[in-house]
Amino acid sequence: MLFRAYWLFYKDIFPFIITFTLITKVFSGILTAIILFLTLGIGIGFLAYGLVKKKEYYFYYNLGLTKWKLFKVVFFINLIVGAPIVFIFLLIISWLFNGP
Repeated sequence: MLFRAYWLFYKDIFPFIITFTLITKVFSGILTAIILFLTLGIGIGFLAYGLVKKKEYYFYYNLGLTKWKLFKVVFFINLIVGAPIVFIFLLIISWLFNGP
């Protein structure tokens, strides 16, 4: 049951993380974008989520999930699920704009 809550939170925070990653890709290389996606992107996602959807944290508090628990699980979900998806996505974008 709690996995669904973690997954829901990851889906809510992912647009903020991927936006930060794409902006990083524009101003730096693909490797920097992937590294920042895996590390700093989660922090930026948390910050943006807290600014935009602050009241939705109460849903997770009612399930007994603190911000720290959410952060830890989102970090691991991001490593397992998000990293391969973003890596492939950024490679496709690089190939489209830079050519084969």
